Amino acid sequence: MIYRKVISASISGAIFAILFGLFVPDPTSAPANSIWQYLSSVIITIPFYLMYSFPFILIYGGMTSLLSEVISRRITKHQKAEFIVSGVLHLAFGSVFFLIFNPYAGILSLAAALLFFVTDRYLQNKRASYRLTQALMSLEIPIGVWILFMGIVYLQSLVAGN
Repeated sequence: MIYRKVISASISGAIFAILFGLFVPDPTSAPANSIWQYLSSVIITIPFYLMYSFPFILIYGGMTSLLSEVISRRITKHQKAEFIVSGVLHLAFGSVFFLIFNPYAGILSLAAALLFFVTDRYLQNKRASYRLTQALMSLEIPIGVWILFMGIVYLQSLVAGN
């Protein structure tokens, strides 16, 4: 179960950073005037978002997802009820950031919790057990996404002559 949580974190962390980069390409600058400025902002911010969100998704998300699954299995006997209780607990743990930080961080945390829950449930239904090697290899996903987008940023700087 722990290995599945690491795989879920790797997949959902990479997807979260990409989606966050697409929806909030550069929160510090003015809106893009062209599609190229937008794409450039997206490409630059995805590695940044991944670098800061993935550790939280892996550590906090993995631990709370594990806790949610254990609690939901102990208090329910039916598979549908366990699914609902686990989903509610994932969202409850995701909403903690509303209290600690601000509503914006809370919304992002809820989105990450929901994405983690969906990814984890998909993997749970897909295969019965996962191994340590698969969990470790899944860490290549966020690393690969980071390298890909940083490589594109580097190529952009070469083309632009900066």
